[in-house]
Amino acid sequence: MNMFALLLVLAALQAQDSTPPPLGRLVDIGGRRLHIRCTGSGSPAVITESGSSSFSIEWALVQDKVAGFTRICSYDRAGFAWSDRGPAENTVEETMDDLHQLLRAAALKPPYVLVGHSIGGMYVQAYQRRYPEEVAGLVLVDATPEEDAEYLYNGKSTVGLTLSYDQLASVYAPYIKNPPPPLELPTAVDTPYNKLSPELQRAEVWAERLWRSRVDMPHSWITAESWKQEFIALRRRRLAGPHGLGDLPLIVLRRGRRTTDVLNQREADLVTLSSIGELVVATESDHEIQLYQPDLVVQAIRDVIGESHAHHGRSRNHL
Repeated sequence: MNMFALLLVLAALQAQDSTPPPLGRLVDIGGRRLHIRCTGSGSPAVITESGSSSFSIEWALVQDKVAGFTRICSYDRAGFAWSDRGPAENTVEETMDDLHQLLRAAALKPPYVLVGHSIGGMYVQAYQRRYPEEVAGLVLVDATPEEDAEYLYNGKSTVGLTLSYDQLASVYAPYIKNPPPPLELPTAVDTPYNKLSPELQRAEVWAERLWRSRVDMPHSWITAESWKQEFIALRRRRLAGPHGLGDLPLIVLRRGRRTTDVLNQREADLVTLSSIGELVVATESDHEIQLYQPDLVVQAIRDVIGESHAHHGRSRNHL
């Protein structure tokens, strides 16, 4: 590569790493700021929760349409995209506390319809478990089932098992002592992110490069333990009896591509959390349903909002 070509490549990489303007606004939650983008008007407000390495950017196709009939807000967890880093990023405890403070600081009144994709499905269930009176309904978008986050100890599943600190440390010690090589930084988006506008694609590449440069293996096992404990609690609730969420409006969307019978059954199990739970199969989608088939997600949100209004009416009639 000649010097001129090398300079062009370096300039392109530098442009990718330069911070694009935030899509929404930065809200102070007490010494730190989180990025949130709110559009539309109406109640209940819809709050989206992204996957483990995903960003508010990826909800744009859904958000633009939902804003036509209610208020919808997408946000970035601490350390993601435009949001400031936190002391224990991606743990359930920090994420729930951050989100609770963010919604109040942003003057978003409950109740909310929470929409969670992938591991975001765990987060929105965790929020509902802590603040049930604040949640009017749930939409789980190819959410991670509890059993899909099994962590192994001595070759045995740890679902339903609480490991001691020393046991847990022994599981992750090899990764802490000999972390894998740094993740390769992307220079362009792949399918289905190419469905976003060119401007959002550039923002997605920037956010992904930033996130990958911050991955911290010694810290990751702390997050993994936090996830495991929440999955144990959610699984116990689901198995404790039929319809752990009562008649809370719930729609579970699962992908139709690259799936298995086991995964399909686990997604179906999530539907049983509510007596009025509904399963929708996104036949043309892989994992990122909100990008492959955003209209399905939009319709699920509309249906849950409609059911939440009906649910509220029934509750008032019984008073």
